[in-house]
Amino acid sequence: MSVATRELKENLCSKITVARKDPGSVARRGFRKGVRICLDRARLITESYRQTEGEPEITRKAKSLAHILDNMTIYIGDKERIVGDCVSDHSCFPLYPEISIGWLWDEINDGIGYMLDEAEKVELRGIIDYWHGRSIEDRILEYVPDALKDYVYFNGVDQSNFALSKSPLLPNFETLFQLGLNGIIAQAEEKLNELKTDIIENTGEDYIEKRQFLEAVIIACKAVITFAKRYAHLARDLAKAEKDSHRREVLEEIAGICDRVPANPCRTLREAMQSLWFGYLINHMIELPGQGCGIRLDYLMYPFYHKDKEEGRITREEAQELTEFLLLKIEEEGQLIKTEVGGAGANMFKTINIGGVTPEGEDATNEFSFIVLDAAEAMRTIDTDIALRYHPKIDQGIVLRAIDLIRTGLGYPKFFNDNSAFPVLVSRGWTPKEARSYIIGGCVGRYIPGTSAGVGRPSIGILNLAKCLELALNQGTDSVSGKRLGHPTPDPTTFKSIDDVMEAYLTQVRYVTDKLAKLDKISQSFYVRYLPRPFSSALIDGCLENATECSRHISDPMNYLLCCGNTNVADSLAAMKKLVFEDKLVSMPELLEALKTNWESREELRQQFLKAPKFGNDDDYVDLIMREVTHRSEEEVEKSLDYYGRPCSFDGSIAGGYYPWGRKTGATPDGRRAKESLSDGVMSPMAGRDYRGPTAVIKSMSKITPTWSYLANQKFMPQFLEGENKKLFADYLRTWADLGNWHIQFNVVDKETLLDAQARPEKYQSLIVRVAGYSAYFVDLTKGLQDDIIARTSQKF
Repeated sequence: MSVATRELKENLCSKITVARKDPGSVARRGFRKGVRICLDRARLITESYRQTEGEPEITRKAKSLAHILDNMTIYIGDKERIVGDCVSDHSCFPLYPEISIGWLWDEINDGIGYMLDEAEKVELRGIIDYWHGRSIEDRILEYVPDALKDYVYFNGVDQSNFALSKSPLLPNFETLFQLGLNGIIAQAEEKLNELKTDIIENTGEDYIEKRQFLEAVIIACKAVITFAKRYAHLARDLAKAEKDSHRREVLEEIAGICDRVPANPCRTLREAMQSLWFGYLINHMIELPGQGCGIRLDYLMYPFYHKDKEEGRITREEAQELTEFLLLKIEEEGQLIKTEVGGAGANMFKTINIGGVTPEGEDATNEFSFIVLDAAEAMRTIDTDIALRYHPKIDQGIVLRAIDLIRTGLGYPKFFNDNSAFPVLVSRGWTPKEARSYIIGGCVGRYIPGTSAGVGRPSIGILNLAKCLELALNQGTDSVSGKRLGHPTPDPTTFKSIDDVMEAYLTQVRYVTDKLAKLDKISQSFYVRYLPRPFSSALIDGCLENATECSRHISDPMNYLLCCGNTNVADSLAAMKKLVFEDKLVSMPELLEALKTNWESREELRQQFLKAPKFGNDDDYVDLIMREVTHRSEEEVEKSLDYYGRPCSFDGSIAGGYYPWGRKTGATPDGRRAKESLSDGVMSPMAGRDYRGPTAVIKSMSKITPTWSYLANQKFMPQFLEGENKKLFADYLRTWADLGNWHIQFNVVDKETLLDAQARPEKYQSLIVRVAGYSAYFVDLTKGLQDDIIARTSQKF
């Protein structure tokens, strides 16, 4: 850690958690002291849209981007070497009124009014008034038919997160590095000239749409170049007034770099880092927000680093410092979302990828892979996650370095198995070379960079599988609302075997997924029509060649449905199979009554269900049920098609959603009480119910073919990752991969520390834990989530 990055880290304004009603409370505050709202983006996009009424939507979007970039307040922070932001000050959130804004007024009046002064509140009211009926949320809700309205905010699923960002659109940064925006503009102009000269074959609407798209790309790319040059001009002005000679040289260097990139191809590591940041910033934070982005940083940066180092332009220490600057820039960015949506140390799930293989299938680990881990340990950021792609040829040095980093308690890197990913990606239509380039976005999602995977909404919704079981045991009635929201399946007292329960459950999965898919078709149609992405499209392969905006140029063969609770379903079915249908310890009516009363006065019976076989102990009795639940549920989900006609696949990027969805789920036959957390991580055992050691857990996991992106958490005491145990832990990771598992990540902290932090949070402001797919400050979590992490089994060898 350099002096400059240390100072920036100390002054970093964390924006990882959602708004709470008591900002002064140590353990329950929503944001660290000083976080505010910046109205620049909201003001400028509103001004532009007022001026462009009646013009094509993609033209309006390009012009609004240009208006924002030309007029927003810019700054260069003291000590910074990578510049650019989406707000006027590093402590601020931007707003996205075109997506969702009406909810914010209630929040301002009920808890977060301190984030704006009185004049800003008046201005915000005017912005909200303009977007009333125009925001995507308002447009969608207006068109949702009565028959589907209960499912917009359904207790078991979630189709309502309009205030969340759009999906993890993952651009091809190599195109940006190789061509620069001037090269992309030249391609767009060439294609535009082709259209104009080939008017006979491109008549009518097709010609008009293609021309409007290309013209919008040119407007957007030129605006980004101008934006970068604004920073060059600012850096020169600051340099003239700077008294410190070293800082003056740095500012002059920044000016030269911003004059050159992203307009032109990158020549050096510093140019590549700055160009990457501008591309990331516009794509994920200014044009539209994007949650779950991924960057394969070592693979992208190593060629520039190697050349610079060979030619004497940079040292390893300087490259690490530059990487630290990038991690801090990523950490600075945040998105303000509804209080009800967040609450789990929420962040934007930004993931730096390292490791993996080259296009030819060889180990891609390089010196920059180690630089990334060294920088991550120095900065200890939590909104900049690290994913390590593991494979049989991987340099064991990077694995051991990763273990050292995990040992510090950061919760990353998380591990992904290339040999598990490749067959799935190839089976879905990607070539082997394309499959080898995959990156992790969000918690555990796998995407091919430069494709239109993740256009529009992040997924078609969230499916709570435990809620589907609840519906199956109540003939489609939701225990929370009392409404019949599921399919009227048969009376469970008539079930003769566990197969009858399974069929009723799968019927509910199919029924609810169908509702989600119908809502998605409405939602996505508005995203396509009203939220085009001209700049991002320029970095998506095939969009310029086909003169087609990225939301109309879909290359990913599947969409994704986030899920949770399948472990609870499997454990419940195993318990019912044994205790109701085999041992006949209890009748179905007795069990249903116990669930209805939340096990009240039936603690002895609840203990029997808790002692039934549980997933995560290498027990085929329940593990094979888990396999059937998982694969058959996915088969039902794939029967529903999204807006583009694509089948849906499960994705385990549920983050901390297992806790709030557990709060909205009644008691379940695995012994869980109503409102308790569901199993964390989709493929994780229920907290505290894996008792046969870590290897038994990964053996249980391996019985479920990883056809989708599941998430698995484990917790270890620190001593099992150090000394002689370090090699043992590396061997454990090799076994995990050899068994064919997809993902695993680790909490490394002792229970006593967590209990003390819960009791005395003021002493543990920097204590980091792994929640599910992301890390968070322990004191920022709800008590329920804290309790869940404490309850997880501490594994040992």
